[in-house]
This record gives sequence, structure tokens and C-alpha cells, in this order.
Amino acid sequence: MKKNAVRDMGKFLFLIGALLTMAFAVTCGGGGDSTPTGTVKTTISDPPTCKSPNGPFDNVWVTITRVRAHTSNSAAQNDSGWVDLIDPFGAPKQIDLLSLDSTTCVFTQLGLTNGIPVGQYQQIRLYLLSNSAGPGEVIGNKCTDSNSYNCVVLTGATTTEALNLSSEVQNGIKIPSGQIAGGKFTVQEGQVIDLNIDFDACASIVQQPNGQYRLKPVLHAGEILNINWIRGQVVENGTPNGIPNALVLIEQKDSEGIDRVIMQKFTDSDGKFIFCPLSTGTYDVVAGGKNGGLIYVPTITLGVEVGTAMGPIPLFQATGTGSANISGQVTAQITPSGEIDIDISALQNATPLLTPSLLVTVPVLQGLTPTTVTTVGGTADYSLTVPTGTPRVGTFISGGTPYSPVVGDYLINAQTTNCPGPSLLTPSLSVVPGGNYSAPGLAFTGCTPN
Repeated sequence: MKKNAVRDMGKFLFLIGALLTMAFAVTCGGGGDSTPTGTVKTTISDPPTCKSPNGPFDNVWVTITRVRAHTSNSAAQNDSGWVDLIDPFGAPKQIDLLSLDSTTCVFTQLGLTNGIPVGQYQQIRLYLLSNSAGPGEVIGNKCTDSNSYNCVVLTGATTTEALNLSSEVQNGIKIPSGQIAGGKFTVQEGQVIDLNIDFDACASIVQQPNGQYRLKPVLHAGEILNINWIRGQVVENGTPNGIPNALVLIEQKDSEGIDRVIMQKFTDSDGKFIFCPLSTGTYDVVAGGKNGGLIYVPTITLGVEVGTAMGPIPLFQATGTGSANISGQVTAQITPSGEIDIDISALQNATPLLTPSLLVTVPVLQGLTPTTVTTVGGTADYSLTVPTGTPRVGTFISGGTPYSPVVGDYLINAQTTNCPGPSLLTPSLSVVPGGNYSAPGLAFTGCTPN
């Protein structure tokens, strides 16, 4: 009897020892469920500068199937280590990108996902449903009459036009660290972070020479913080009168020392605007454009921090007839042969007395800023209508920013991701009202096709 009791006690102690060993292994990382995790809520936004009546589109429909993230900026789409930010097994989500603009910073939610491993994520990929996917993939598909799942509706039209997708889109639209605010977003144990993807639909749509429309994705992402906006009002100089439909650009300097557009939108009927979400940092705000028959030169406000209510931003009317035209041609050596997209921007110097100077992207009076052209046979022609007169520049001061005139010469900038090396600039051009100017040619080499 005692022997049996001793034997049973031995088995019991062995079992307890095994359980303790397993518990120790899990605690020390031996178990797969021990990895610390957090939660990511993913939203999407878009500043719809091309929406009617200011632009050519009533709707831009895209169908999102998946959003993934990786801790390595160089990870390829088939590498291990990707995590899903929205459920890939859920129904595809069709969204009208031109319905996402908000004056209250409330965004369309794509998904809320638990169990994301902690870490610093440096790359995001967003996947769209192929236009050739099987029938019935999306219930209530808005693009059925164009036999697609991604499409545009032209202003006043009753039918859709297919939005053609490149292979890049179908392999996942890459948002690298350079297009993520701060270069990364951080998931911490037990915490919920808000991640917003800004899908600039207007800058992403290219009308091809054959008249069809193609998606050239322009996306940025970043964590949404408690204070994540810049707002203000654009007014006629010397008056409290707001200017509707003025174009406002939020910009930051890139590695070449050029202020590039991060977000853009038109002012409302009272001249007011709000940009959100914005990540912590300092931005430059450029306002200009036209309203009815009035054309305005740019007003550039430097050094505006997130969370700032800027107050009134004065616009000054352009001189004479108000505008001039600058045209030119960009050539590209493409191997193998094909097409590339090139963004054309008009730049002005915001700090002419300082070294180095700051070149700022300014609004053009037709189309988008920047304007995208597609090469045909290795060349692309562009034409920019720009305001004539003297821009005003000031560094932001709460309570009222003093603005001073600067030289209004223009430089034309060409930029593309298809070619190595820096972007290209023409020599500066001094323009007068009603003038037509031919800019020197710009040439890229070593390019790969779209």
C-alpha cells in the first residue's frame, strides 16, 4: 500500500515538474502565444481637390482587399514577417475616395486588428481588387457598367470609366518609410494606435494619351495624434472677407531642399480650411490660385507647427491680366521601351537672401499641383499657367504673421520615380502678364517603364 502511495506521489510530482517546465518555457519566449502584441486601427482619408465643381470627377471608386505592414523597409511582398492590419478574409471594401474629405477630422475606418506584434513598422502595402476579378466579388459594385472594380465618374456623367491598374497596384501599393510620417509607426504592448492612410486620389489619376484613366498611386501614412491638424482662413488682403476655392498646399522640404506637397485642398465658402491628420512636426503652408475672375499670387507661411490655428492668411491679387504661360518638353531614355509618368511643378524661391535658399511648390492655375504628364515615345509636353506678380512670404507668428514680398521668378521642376538621380530644374524664368514662355528642355536617363 505504501509502495503504491509512493509511486502515485512520484507520478504527481513528475507531472507538476513538467507543467512548471512548460510554463517557464512559455514565459521565456518558448511558446508562440507569449509574443507581446498591440492593436492597430486603420483609417483612410483623401483631400479631394479634383472633385467637381473644382475638378473633373464626381467619384473615384477603389476596392480595397488588404492592408499589410512590415518592420523592414526593404522587405519584398513575398518575404516572411508581414502582418495584416485589416482582415484579408473579409469582404473587399469599395470606397469613393472623393467622399472622404472632412472638416471635423473623422475618417473612414478600414479595420481594427488585435494581436499585432510589437515593433517599429517601416513599410505598408495596400492591395486593390483586380478589375479582372471574378463576378460578384463586391456586392453593390459601383463600376459594373465599365466591367471593373475600380473606376471614375466624370463630372455630370451617368456612367463610369474604368480605372486601369498597374502591376504595382495589384502586387500591393508600397508605402515606404519615406512616405510614413517619422519613417515608421510603432506598435506597443497592450496599446491601441490609430494609423491613417492618406490616399491622394487626385494626384493618383493619370489620363493616358488614349483617353483612358490609370491609377498612379500617391499615398502617405502616419499615426494620428491628439493634436493633428492645421487650420486657418484665406482672406482678401486688407479685409476680413474669406476667399472660397483658393488652393492651399501643406508642404515639407525633401532631401533636395525643395518643399514638396504633402496634402492640398480648396477652401470652403468662407475661405476656411483644415488639414488632418498630420503627424507631429513643422510644415510650410502655401495659399494661392483663383476665385472666379480673380487670380492671386502665392502667400507662403513658413514654420507652422501641428495643432496651429493660423487665423487669416491674406492673398494679394496678381498683376495685369493675372497670368502667364510656361510650356516645355521632358524627354526620357527608357529601357526597355515604354511609358513613364513625370510630375511637373512650378517653384518659387521663398528665401532669396538666405543660403541655402528654399524652393517652394506653388499652385498653378489649371490642373493639379504638381501636374502629371505621361511620355509618348520618350517625350512629354507640358503647359503651366501661373500667376504674375510678387509672392509674399512670412514665418508664422501667433497673433499675426508679417508677410514681405519676394522675387517672383519661376523654376520648372520635373520629378519621377522611374529614373535614378535627382529631379531636374530649368533656369529661373521672369514672367510678365499675358506672356508665353518656352522653358529649356529637361532630360532623364536610365529610366525603367511604368
